[in-house]
Amino acid sequence: MKKDILKNTASIAAKTVVIALTVAALVLTFSLAQSKVKGGEPSVLGYQMYIVLSGSMSPAIETGSIAVVKPVAPESIQVGDVITFDGGSSSVTTHRVTVVENEDGLSFRTKGDANDVEDPLPVSAGRLVGKVMFSIPYAGYAFSYARTRNGVMTIIVLATAIILAELARTIIRENRKKSRQETGKTNS
Repeated sequence: MKKDILKNTASIAAKTVVIALTVAALVLTFSLAQSKVKGGEPSVLGYQMYIVLSGSMSPAIETGSIAVVKPVAPESIQVGDVITFDGGSSSVTTHRVTVVENEDGLSFRTKGDANDVEDPLPVSAGRLVGKVMFSIPYAGYAFSYARTRNGVMTIIVLATAIILAELARTIIRENRKKSRQETGKTNS
């Protein structure tokens, strides 16, 4: 009895992992394709994804992580929030807000957690991309690879292999079940 429960639990866990990986691969493929067509950063459900390329936000956000950013109204930003903003020359920067200024229009003083000093220039509200909602450690490395031609092919091959493996497992299980039923009928 315990063996059956353990076997069923393992089977459910395996199916859940397969489904989760398949969905993740499809979402990743869709968001990458969407970003190529639109020419922007990949996004899912309105959240933009940026690969963290430097250690300026370490240890909160490590190099190689994906920062998941939600576009928000600049007025909602508070001291302590981690924001992503236009860093100039087609790059973005992700740093923590240290001061919100409202003297000559809304702007933010920022600093990377690992940096000793604040950034030299304030970030105007117009340069705000959004607020970092969470980060996914090390996923940026996979994301970078997935943006290459070899990465896309790897995702397609892996997704196909997962689907075929699950299909083969289902066919084998059904054949065994059928075989047991036929053996049971001949023994009766």
